[in-house]
Amino acid sequence: MKMNSNNAVALSRLCGQMKLLTRIIQAGLAAILVYAAWSALAQPERVAIWLGDALDIAVAVTLTPATGLALLTLFALFAGLLFYGLQTVWSLFDKLQHDSPFSHEVAALLRRAGLIALAGAVAGLVLQPVATLLATFANPPGSRTLAIGLGSDQLMLFLLAGLLFVMGHVMVLATAINDDYQRFV
Repeated sequence: MKMNSNNAVALSRLCGQMKLLTRIIQAGLAAILVYAAWSALAQPERVAIWLGDALDIAVAVTLTPATGLALLTLFALFAGLLFYGLQTVWSLFDKLQHDSPFSHEVAALLRRAGLIALAGAVAGLVLQPVATLLATFANPPGSRTLAIGLGSDQLMLFLLAGLLFVMGHVMVLATAINDDYQRFV
């Protein structure tokens, strides 16, 4: 399906802006990760304070090398998921900018972005309780913490991620039907 030239130019411009925004977010996330890693090496006591504030822990945060490595692994996996999701979104906008918005590749990227968003929502739900437990695991018995919670912001993220995935899946099915139709005609 062809779009008229005004819509195509507007879509191309918008996609270019969104690609730039995606790269800015990726660069900002990378800078934050580098700063956090540098701070963890230069001032390890500061990491305990940050974790206590970020996770809203009322008891002391005691990090051992094992729990620190486990937390680092946990956050690295989450950051990797974020970078993969941002790269998928960048690829989606790139395809939208240069190809037909109703192509199979665009639909597949939209579905993948939705799936990554769902995985990120689940990971975000699991991240806080596991990180809280790891941050207080070395504390004496009675001063360990496990925080489990579900907020409206997380529910909205699940809803929007699910909507994104379903819309991408519907578009994949629609492009497959359209391809079959084109072969018969």
